[in-house]
Amino acid sequence: MPPRAPLTKEQIELASYLGSPEHKVKRFWGGLPQAWIGPDGKAKRPKKQKTNICHRTTEEERDEASGWVQAALSAGQLRFCDGDGTFPKHIWYRDKEGQFWFGFAVNQTAGTYKGWPITEAEKLEAFD
Repeated sequence: MPPRAPLTKEQIELASYLGSPEHKVKRFWGGLPQAWIGPDGKAKRPKKQKTNICHRTTEEERDEASGWVQAALSAGQLRFCDGDGTFPKHIWYRDKEGQFWFGFAVNQTAGTYKGWPITEAEKLEAFD
């Protein structure tokens, strides 16, 4: 892929964590949850074998996640793909506890993301 110009400070400040109802089991800032928990206690979605449940449900938790989205973009912890919009489809972040997070652009024009925890090996496979 040809190199892309870095995002501007203003673009990065607009980026945010939106989350996703299919990963929520409690009401959250985006409305009602849509995750389905099977009788075995595991989350399921049609055509998806593995669904992570996100327990971030408060405005404060959304703002914290938006901070990691912006930090990842500022640090260039991203991968642009063919056809990406203004914002990259995939980003990664490592929080202060050492947990890696994978960010996926929900809207590449608006810079809104959802994300989930990943292992270091998954981070290396996706970004290095």
